[in-house]
Amino acid sequence: MKVIYGITKSNFGGAQRYVFDLAKTAKTAGHEVAVMCGGDGTLVKKLEAEHIRVIRIPGFGRDIDLVGDASRLWFIVKTIWQEKPDVFHINSSKMGGAGVFVGRLLGIKRIIFTGHGWAFKEERSMWQKVLIKFFSWLIVIGAHKTICVSEQTKRDIAHWPFISYKLVVIHNGLEPFDLMPRQVGGFTIGTIAELHKIKGLDVLFHAWAEFIKKRPQAKLSILGDGEERENLGALARKLEITDSVSFKGYVENARAHLLEFDIFVLPSRSENLPYAILEAGFAGLPVIATRVGGIPEVITTGESGILVEPGNAHEILSSLLLLADDSMLRSRLGNNIKQKVMKDFSIQKMATKTLNSYSS
Repeated sequence: MKVIYGITKSNFGGAQRYVFDLAKTAKTAGHEVAVMCGGDGTLVKKLEAEHIRVIRIPGFGRDIDLVGDASRLWFIVKTIWQEKPDVFHINSSKMGGAGVFVGRLLGIKRIIFTGHGWAFKEERSMWQKVLIKFFSWLIVIGAHKTICVSEQTKRDIAHWPFISYKLVVIHNGLEPFDLMPRQVGGFTIGTIAELHKIKGLDVLFHAWAEFIKKRPQAKLSILGDGEERENLGALARKLEITDSVSFKGYVENARAHLLEFDIFVLPSRSENLPYAILEAGFAGLPVIATRVGGIPEVITTGESGILVEPGNAHEILSSLLLLADDSMLRSRLGNNIKQKVMKDFSIQKMATKTLNSYSS
């Protein structure tokens, strides 16, 4: 088959990693593959390193620009008309809307949309949520099949009219990766996350301010950057935790550094099926994460990690104290989640199910 993957931005978040993994796997399976995206970010560089063709959409980005986006839509129309793919697999809301319109207009045989997350689940005004739900419904209606990355992602929309038969759950998958040996000493809690409000790092900071009163030598290491960096820095100063919190910024191949942590924490207010949880699990780390999205499909409290309610600093604190005081529990939870990730969340399983959806 000839497959074109479409995504709005070319940075390297979870959706971009998904596109990269699928494009690489589809090419290896013998399909003709190209990726259409905006920008010239890390995704583009990684694709070109794998000799996968990239179609850049000039000026295409997440922000709405009615005049500029009209010309970009015309670019997508011309490109798909010339390419005539058997499958147009679109990702992200903006590319989803454009891709469904263009795919239906040109009669593409198979339009696949992957729902990596629903923007109406974020903190927004009611009218924005209603509008986003309507446009999300149009995208799902227009696609021949919508892949949901978790059961919860599917449940969030399965009650909408005329779409339930279009939905299929295919969990994100992870390929094995190399881990660097530990370089630091001391007890370290860590996370890998974009610094956005939705990641709940402010909640973690409030828990941390109490935790270091009992574990004053512990360190909190944060790998990632984003729009909340300044606000989080100000909060750290206000809580007087700056000496124990380290902002590492963007780290190339951050997951390779996971063995620097004794405990991994992801306190998100909203998620779908984050790669960070799968990566921490592959590294055999005990994980504390919020009970949101598809995370409970990976973690069972007391068996493969600890789940807490989003926004609850007290539960994070209690969980940190429990794990910090019990090395045997840390080891057991880490071993269990590693086995779970390797068994149920492999890239082979994800790719096989996804490629099968192109023809069924």
